[in-house]
Amino acid sequence: MDGRNGKCILMCAGAFVPMEIDVEEADTVIAVDAGLRYLEMLGIRPDYLIGDFDSMQETQFRTVMEFMEYSPERVIRLPVEKDDTDTIYALKFGMELGYRRFFLYGAMGARLDHTVANLQTLLYAKQHGADCYLLDERCMAFVIAEETKRFAKRLTGMFSLFAISDRCDDVTITGMHYNLEHGTLTNAFPLGVSNEFDPGAEDGTGHGAAVTIGRGTALAIVTYEVEPKTRPGEKQETERGQLC
Repeated sequence: MDGRNGKCILMCAGAFVPMEIDVEEADTVIAVDAGLRYLEMLGIRPDYLIGDFDSMQETQFRTVMEFMEYSPERVIRLPVEKDDTDTIYALKFGMELGYRRFFLYGAMGARLDHTVANLQTLLYAKQHGADCYLLDERCMAFVIAEETKRFAKRLTGMFSLFAISDRCDDVTITGMHYNLEHGTLTNAFPLGVSNEFDPGAEDGTGHGAAVTIGRGTALAIVTYEVEPKTRPGEKQETERGQLC
């Protein structure tokens, strides 16, 4: 496990539909509380268990007890009453290990308040020098803050961009159905919703679409499979994690 080169995978306890998760040698996998059951479903053994364990089923709690017996240093039991959510505590722990790329699964759906808390966790990570992505079988969410994000060529699907700060200025979007040059988004009007990748776009550097925010911070959401509005008769599909 190498935080400098790998990624930290957090399996949370929200809604989760089984999907392929790529775990490489330099990665660290953390089961966040009852998210352990999803890792067991996928046959992935976590490197750490973190949580208050207040919502675990008996079978998962037995796994926690086994970890505590044989690898107690890999179990961090949190108090039920605390300021940090289990997820943000796990994120901080991963940052202490040296990771600056985080992939969160099981972090959306189920309770709306938990989803919003995890969206705020994206912003926390960005403000502390890390890139964090929420992923499920339908979409990927991440934060863009005064930077450029590029996407792989031939990407299809929906892209939405929402201002988190009061406004985002000098916003440029290329390689999509609705492009924008040095525009402005505000957090009081959803102008950036339901754009579409142009699979034929290419910028000459091996990339397709690109999004730049000169000033401000925005939430970006890529939706993998949608019924297209601008190209009737086609089904838009995109592969997960095609952010460059």
